[in-house]
Amino acid sequence: MPLLTAQGITRRYGGVIALDDVSLTLNAGEVLGLLGANGSGKSTLSSILAGDNRPQHGTLTLDGAALAMGSPRAARAAGIAIAHQHPGLAPDLPVWENVFLGAEVCTTGRFLDRAGARRRAGELLSSLRTGWDLDAAAGSLNAADQQLVEIAKALALEPRVLIFDEPTAALAAAEVDSLMRVIRALAARGTAIVFISHRMAEIEALCDRVLVLCNGRHAGELQVGGQLDEPRVLAWMGGAAGGAAAAHVHDDAGRRSQRLTNAKASAPAADAANNGAALSVRGLHAGARLRGVDFDLRRGEILGVAGLQGHGQEQLLDALAGYRKPDAGEMMLDGLPLMPRHPRQMIEAGVCLVPNDRHRQGLWLDHSVEFNLAQVAANFERQAWRLHRPSMRRFVDDVVKRLRIKTSDVRQPASALSGGNQQKIVIGRWLERHVKVLLLSDPTKGVDVIARKEIYEAIGALADSGAAVLVYASDTDELLAVCDRLIVMYEGRVVAQLEGSDMNEARVTSALFGRSAA
Repeated sequence: MPLLTAQGITRRYGGVIALDDVSLTLNAGEVLGLLGANGSGKSTLSSILAGDNRPQHGTLTLDGAALAMGSPRAARAAGIAIAHQHPGLAPDLPVWENVFLGAEVCTTGRFLDRAGARRRAGELLSSLRTGWDLDAAAGSLNAADQQLVEIAKALALEPRVLIFDEPTAALAAAEVDSLMRVIRALAARGTAIVFISHRMAEIEALCDRVLVLCNGRHAGELQVGGQLDEPRVLAWMGGAAGGAAAAHVHDDAGRRSQRLTNAKASAPAADAANNGAALSVRGLHAGARLRGVDFDLRRGEILGVAGLQGHGQEQLLDALAGYRKPDAGEMMLDGLPLMPRHPRQMIEAGVCLVPNDRHRQGLWLDHSVEFNLAQVAANFERQAWRLHRPSMRRFVDDVVKRLRIKTSDVRQPASALSGGNQQKIVIGRWLERHVKVLLLSDPTKGVDVIARKEIYEAIGALADSGAAVLVYASDTDELLAVCDRLIVMYEGRVVAQLEGSDMNEARVTSALFGRSAA
């Protein structure tokens, strides 16, 4: 008998069908990969399994007994837990208290066992990453560490069924490896795992079986056995477009070369005086993470930034965008000196940032798609009291069409869209401005392969128009696929600059650990 069974699950939001008669079975000790494009219904299904959402139709059973739906308490009591894609932490509480929030450890007399909870929280977190400050406020952690705390919260419940909703999207490679070891150990002890990810290599390495959703429907199911039939899965996810999306490439080498040639020909005279660089950085220091960064970014190119988590990549983008004041160094934009002091100053100069965390830094989730797309234009309008709404609406409609943002209406709240479509909004708001330098921090985190292709096509189009693009991604393969050149950071410095035949996994890996890239 399967441990968990979902039968005929249907969930509608108004006229939109999120899930249409979806069924699944899950066995003890099995890792089931749940795949699908953004908006296919994966998160809706996982939230129903965890009791966070109630379907209009369908049943859930555990060990053959019916489960009450729409009750997180009932799901938790039955042994079902979920690690959400977007952590739900209490930001002012210390890390260890967040791990056991809602599942407090008590002594025999029903008093809180704070020492025991703190010790156990440390053990759980250390299984994912070492070096935790358990007393730090959860809100002070970066996105990756908050995700690890969210995972530890789920592990603390010692569940029989554990759902991971995009757990690795914010994690570095070493943290992903640790998490996968933990998941394998849980499965070996009989825990049933539902694993949602857009990274096919993780699915192939970890999962016993995959179930694919497309537009809220069951599209296909197959055994993995250490080898995933990726073309078949991609076809189920999105039709013929999925196969082309797997490479994540927005153009071929010939088109890249032509783009760079055109950009060089149209570059202003100031570029020539600055060795062809639209942006030149020398000796940039900021806080403890940036210790003297040097690089040039050419007009019309996509320059990738690679590095292990915590070696200064995100701090570099923040400093260039004016969110972090540099302590020392020089920066030249179009051959003229410019030191970042404030985000508005940099935006007005044409340096724009797409942040790492779209929920906390990139969107007003409760506001409409139209509101989010129009905010940059409205905030930088010199006569804000005379906003020309028809032209603003034309811009919004144009971005929705160009980036293929899937929304029933531009007045729909951004929170109702899938992660990939939300990310397109964050990128699309800059399309009206004359962007000289576009900075992107992990722009396809938590985004499916089809939306990823569309996002990089939009980024490539900006580069084609002459913008200089600097992109950091935690996925090195992604950088190798889409970038013209790579810089690799280690301990706050650029330790390698790679292009052409030198852009390969072996050289990048050597540089990631501070070794020579030669």
